[in-house]
Order: sequence, then C-alpha cells, then structure tokens
Amino acid sequence: MSLQDVLYREDYRSGHDNIVEDFFRPSLRVAREYWRAVGYFSSSAFEAFGAPLGEFVASDGRIRLVTSVELSEADLEAIEAGTAKRRICADRVSRIVEEEFADDMGDGTARLVRLLEMDRLEIRIAVPKTGTGIYHEKIGLFLDGGDYVAFTGSSNESRNAFENNRECIDVFTSWTSGDGADRAERKRAHFEALWNREDQGVEVYSFPEAARKRLIRICAERDAGRSRVDAAFTRWRHQDEAVKAFLAAERGVLDMATGTGKTRTAIRILRTLFERNAIDSVIVSTHGTDLLDQWFAELQTAAAHLPERAVVSRHYGPNKQLDNFALDTGHRILLASREPCARALVRLTPVQASRMLLVHDEVHGLGSKGNRERLAGLSDNIRFRLGLSATPERMYDQEGNAFIEEHIGPVLMTFGLEEAIGRGVLAPFDYYPLHYELTAADRERIAAIFRRRAAREAAGDPMPEEMVWNEIALVYKTSPAKLPIFDEFIAGRRNLLKRCIVFAGDTSYGHAVLETVQKYRADIHTYFSGEDAGTLRRFATGDLECLIACHRLSEGIDIRSLETVILFSSDRARLETIQRLGRCLRIDPDNPGKTANVVDFIRDGGDNDDPNADETRRDWLAELSRVRPAE
Repeated sequence: MSLQDVLYREDYRSGHDNIVEDFFRPSLRVAREYWRAVGYFSSSAFEAFGAPLGEFVASDGRIRLVTSVELSEADLEAIEAGTAKRRICADRVSRIVEEEFADDMGDGTARLVRLLEMDRLEIRIAVPKTGTGIYHEKIGLFLDGGDYVAFTGSSNESRNAFENNRECIDVFTSWTSGDGADRAERKRAHFEALWNREDQGVEVYSFPEAARKRLIRICAERDAGRSRVDAAFTRWRHQDEAVKAFLAAERGVLDMATGTGKTRTAIRILRTLFERNAIDSVIVSTHGTDLLDQWFAELQTAAAHLPERAVVSRHYGPNKQLDNFALDTGHRILLASREPCARALVRLTPVQASRMLLVHDEVHGLGSKGNRERLAGLSDNIRFRLGLSATPERMYDQEGNAFIEEHIGPVLMTFGLEEAIGRGVLAPFDYYPLHYELTAADRERIAAIFRRRAAREAAGDPMPEEMVWNEIALVYKTSPAKLPIFDEFIAGRRNLLKRCIVFAGDTSYGHAVLETVQKYRADIHTYFSGEDAGTLRRFATGDLECLIACHRLSEGIDIRSLETVILFSSDRARLETIQRLGRCLRIDPDNPGKTANVVDFIRDGGDNDDPNADETRRDWLAELSRVRPAE
C-alpha cells in the first residue's frame, strides 16, 4: 500500500471524525517519513498512535519533529546580558527532560526513548527571534517516496489533544491536481525552510545531545540493570500470553480486567488468523450501542490493513447490513448485537463456519435465558470461538455458566484487577465508604414487600424469591438516607466531581442525586437509557465533567480521563461493581500519576452478626485499594 491508497478527506474534525483512527494511523501504516512542526508536543502522542507506529518503525520510518520551548523573561534578560540563546534552550530542554520523564513513565515516553535510541526520531527546538511568545505553528507531512500528504490546523501533538479537544485539520495531497497539490507543496517548502534554519522569523536549534543522552540514561537506570523501557514494554505481556493461549486452544474465554486491552487483544487474534489464511470471515457480537460503535471504529481500522482488505458490515440500531454479510462471507466482518448474531449464525454453511472467528464481547451476558434459547447449537461448526469479559462467570447461574463454556469454551487465562494494578496496567484508587442507616420509610417499604409476598403465597400465586430480593435491593439502592450523607461528604471534596460518573439505582433517584450535585457543579448531565449518545461524547471531550447514569455506562466504554465513580447503587454480585470500577482505573497518558477514586455507600447493621452484602463489598474494595504498582 501507499499514501495514494488511503482515502483522504479534505478535513477532519473531532466530534465528527476520529482524527487518530481516520487520519494519523492509516498514514503511519504506509508512510516512510513523518515531519511535524507543532507548538506543543507530548510523548503521549506516541501512545495514541498505537500499533501503526510500530509498523512505521518496522518499515524504517523516520520522524522529524520541530517543537517549542517557552522562554521566560529571565531567559530573555540572560540573553540580553550576553548568554547565548542556544545555551538557554539547551538548559531548558534538559530541565524539561528531567522534570517530565524522571518518574511514572508511560508507554508514550518509552516509545519516545526507543525512537531516540534507534535514531529514528530527530527533534529540533524553534524559538521566535523576538518577543516572549512561543513557536506555535501546527503543520505536518507524511511522505512515501515521491508522494506526500500535508496537513495543517488546530491539533497539538498529544493524546489529550487528539482524544479530548475540539480540533480540526485541513489535508492536502501532492498527487491531486489544482490548489490542493499547490498547497501541499507550499507546506512542504515551509517545513523544509524551518528544518534547514532558513525561516526568517524563527531560530531553530538541534535537540541538545546532553538532553537526549540524559533522557535515555534516566529511562535505562533500574535496579539490577532492569530498564524502565523494558518494564514499560513488558507490563502488557498479558496480551501476548492471551493471544498465544487462544491460538493454541482455538476456543475459550479471556478473563481480563476492564482496561487491560481485551479489544486490542481480540483484534490481534483476528489479524493473526487472517494473515495465516485460517479464516475468511469474523462475527463480533456484544450489546449496547455505545460499545458497538466503539468496536466499529476498531474493526474498520483493522480491516483496512489486513493482507486483503475486509469489508465491515454492522447490524444494530439503525444499521441493517446483515443480508450484505450473509450473501457473501468472503473476507467480511459482521458486527452485530445478540439477536441478529443468532440470525447470521443460523444461515452459515458448515464450510463457512469452519473458516470463521466468532467473538462474543462481555461474554457473561451470553448466558441469559433468551440468549441460550437463540444461540443453542449455532456455533457447533465454528472452529475459532473467543469470549471476552472482565467478569465471565454469572453468579448464582450455573446453567448460564455451563452454556457459555459449551458455546465458547473454558477460561483460558485470567488477568485480574489486583494483578493489573500491581503491574501498573491499571491505576490505583482511593476508597471512600460512606455509612448510612435505612429510614423508617425504607423499613416500611421492605415490610410491604414481605406482606405482598405472604398475600400472594396465600392466594396460591407465590412471588419468585428472585423478585422478592430484587425489590428489597431496590429499596437499599434508592434510600433517601444516602443523600444528606453524600451532600456533607462532597461539600468538602468537590474535586471528586471532576471527571466523575455517578451510578444511581433508577432514573428517579438519579434526578434526586442531580439536585445535590448541581449545588457544586454546573457542567453535569444525566445519561439514562434512551438519552442522546452525544452526551457521552460531550463528557469524553471535556464539555461535561460529571455524568449521572444507571446501567448504561457499566460496560465497555473507554474514557481514560475518568477519575471518580460514585456508587449509590451496587449489586450483591461483584460483576457490575467490577465493570463500574474499571471505568475509572484506566491509565491516562496525560495524567501519569493518576490515582482514581471510588465512593461507595455501606448499609449499617443486619439481622445477625454476618456481614451484609455492602459490608462484604467494603472489605473487598478496601483491600483492593491498598494495592499500588510495584516499583
């Protein structure tokens, strides 16, 4: 492939487009050089680029980077007093290296160091010739032999800019006729003048060799000779282990904590099987529009860079493309919710099934009665069957668990929360248990449930025990006794409402919580079932700081900047708590020292000396909160 094979648009806007997925990653996969001139650079950009950066390096790719170092008034005074500006820049870059890269190095920094070690990255520093401002242009080029793509716009070079800011870039290709090619040529000439120190308004300095060596030394020094770079590259080794385990077994479940890369691992398995010519098609199934949309973006990128490009069809919400997939399963990928997944499976021939990978994400949901009835026997002829979940076992449902093992296979590997936090794959967290007692009205609601159960039993229509305990649990989840305790607590800790999701028992209670939170923040919104998915995008980009939800955000959504979850509602089973906890434990490259927060509500007392479900959960989370990454 070459740059001309990428379907470039004239511009990309975050919120409408995924700039990294749609522009940067496809370009890196085929380019041989990447030139970038930008006012602000963070090594987290290398984290955002993901696997395509590795492919770029493997193809002998080279990066030229021009960025800025802001000069203070004291610097300018020193220059006026006779100190060379070159030395000022060298000293300031050295301090930046020491301050920013000495500790808590993330994957982006490790990649930056590796690029410097391999001489694949050359950095130069641009400083305006006059004034105290900074060099703040934003232009870039991808080059592939004689072809090149130029872009310009508002995007800085950092993961935060790519994922959270509202940005726009304009794109110009050298092989098109007319104004686009002319503008591409001008941008290339502009960068070359800057790089060659021919720009009239800017002085450009080579990245000081002392700073380069210091950065590499800082990263290489570890106890017993073990380098930070190696640690950063190996802490994700569980993904390699998971891929190896599945390819050997061909059937089974990967039990991986939320945020440890289940989707990325599945994509690696998919690509490997296509590259080995072991499969012709893939079906990926899960539930929830937000999670399905997230999968769609990942699958489109993967499909575009297979040995033979695959077509991605989807069947959920307004998308109805099941027939497109069923008519021709050759080199196709279908993304579907559970019900259309069953309709696709029933139409497969034995030969098609033998050449297919079936992926069930959030596989614990597969064991419900409805899914068991729809999917029974439909995967028998499928050779490769992969299940993904942070909580694959269904508590109190042996029939559902048995179906998952029969339909998908056994658990092949486990990488849990404690191990993930200890290895630095997930962030540690602080735990705040808030104790409350039921109100008299709460106790009357519970008594009314038992009276209704007794009346139905006397009438020969007994209530199922599950219904009884679900109704009692709802009383606990929606107790008004929690609200004043939360109000008093959060009044002194308003910072916990920044980058925060609050989980409420139902929408009515959620609105009651909203009244409390609105006293301390205005940038808050509810996100209940049926509400506009744009609310989630506003939260992801920072337009909103706090969301109040019920079940809609429990599974699958990846917002790395999330710092706090508040659990007004928690189930007896750990499944939902683990999913919600995982929302805020994801590592944030733009906040490498992140420590998350979990606020929980614990009902005091019980009918005997045994701990109630809240107290059991408190003991478990308190112990987990003491885990910290190994040095």
